[in-house]
Amino acid sequence: MASTVAGEISRALRAMGMELIFGNPGNTELPFLADIVQRYVLSLHDGLAVGAADAYAQVLRRPALVNLHAAPGVGNSMAFLDTALRNRSPLVVTVGEQDRRHRALHPLLSGDIGAMVRPVSKGYLTVDEGRDVVPVLTRAWEIASSRPWGPVVVGLPMDLMETPYEGRDPLPPSQPPIAVSGDVAPVVEALRSATNPVIVAGYEVDIDDAFGELEALADRLQCPIYAEPLASRAPVAADSAHFMGDLLPASAMINASLALHDVVLLVGGALTLYPYTASPLLQGKRVLYLGTDAEVPRLLGIRESLVGPCREGLAALLAKLPPRSGTFRRPRDLGRAGRVARSRATMGAEFVLDSVASLFEEHLVLDEAVSNTPVLKRVGFYRGKDSYLASRSGQMGWALAAAVGAGLARPRTLAVVGDGALLYSPQALWTLAREGIPAKVLVLNNHGYSILRSYSKSFHPALTDAPFLQIPGLDVVGVSRSMGVPAETVKEPGELAPALRELRDSPGPRLLNVEIDPEVPSLFS
Repeated sequence: MASTVAGEISRALRAMGMELIFGNPGNTELPFLADIVQRYVLSLHDGLAVGAADAYAQVLRRPALVNLHAAPGVGNSMAFLDTALRNRSPLVVTVGEQDRRHRALHPLLSGDIGAMVRPVSKGYLTVDEGRDVVPVLTRAWEIASSRPWGPVVVGLPMDLMETPYEGRDPLPPSQPPIAVSGDVAPVVEALRSATNPVIVAGYEVDIDDAFGELEALADRLQCPIYAEPLASRAPVAADSAHFMGDLLPASAMINASLALHDVVLLVGGALTLYPYTASPLLQGKRVLYLGTDAEVPRLLGIRESLVGPCREGLAALLAKLPPRSGTFRRPRDLGRAGRVARSRATMGAEFVLDSVASLFEEHLVLDEAVSNTPVLKRVGFYRGKDSYLASRSGQMGWALAAAVGAGLARPRTLAVVGDGALLYSPQALWTLAREGIPAKVLVLNNHGYSILRSYSKSFHPALTDAPFLQIPGLDVVGVSRSMGVPAETVKEPGELAPALRELRDSPGPRLLNVEIDPEVPSLFS
């Protein structure tokens, strides 16, 4: 019996190593799913499926498969697609499209999928004939997994799925190795002749597992390392002798941090900005770039760059650069113990997250702590390869969805979210319970949109205590339990350590709601 187009899709996806489908199906997908053999990881909202696949693909460093339901499903997923694009996550996103035989009449669920997804993806491909489905999917896999990674969307008209497949056997997808391109000599000379160089490290250091090479280069140059603003992956190990912390995203703050340096080497990252400040970014600096995202040097006007993987590029620089004289070591943070002790009395974020850091050393941390993200980073959650993931787009609701995919790829996963962030995607808790994914969730509950209150404190003081920035009365534990995930609340400092140990050691998914100090931090001044 001849295979159907849907059955051939399943076979081709398996040949590409995609054994899971993240999705929320509708009737346009049922013909596609009738012959599918992949495990279907069900989300209760289309966007959460994209968020789950985003983290799954990042951890495994290969494309993950998402199935969306027609135009409404794509619409529901736009923020998560944007995040996946900015996070450089390799995704193949199939969309069940309406039957082509009445598409001209604009039937229910139809829409211009291509126009919707082009701004938030690396491309949109369509299948017009059944025999084309495997080549199109193969091409989508290749585009998604070419650096910089990103989502590629494939439209699958429902009327094609049950037709006999008459195409050829699939060729395995190919991805040629990436070589470093660009002239290394000008970059080496700029670093060699610099009076006071500095390295700004980004997300690709983690993708390429180039932490050792990065540290060796900083040691060779005797210079500090800063993390890129709003890093989506760990750009440097927090215990590096050269690490000086994360750059803040406003250009004025970046300029202030790097004021004493004449040459800036940006390794595998970007300079994400927010809010706007009237300070020309890195004016007067000689800026160099190493990484695979050619858009970064174009945006920043960088003339001297090496385009390629960080590990190979850093090795090329190390082979040519002589050691510099002098010794650089970051100053010790002598005030940390005092800050932790002072915040203990009020269940401050410094105390809570310091306690988490000491008990969750083996976990991948998904960061949506929002107003408490600076504290989370300061206490040392950058621990090298696959230790930290966050949303580069700034959307809310990403981390809890990501816990599904990350938890499937790496069972020791901890999502750290604010109470406001939790409520953008609580349905992900149901998927954690249904699939038995042992990811853990820590809620830092300050009963409000603290990030907005902090912004208001600096720019719109009259709104700092506005009622629409407060969210009291939420039953976080009740929400979690209703989705099938055990949960408890901690309010007192003495209760925290045993509750964190129980959270860590429980065999399945679990949520801990920690009532933290609601004082509004000054993050924008």
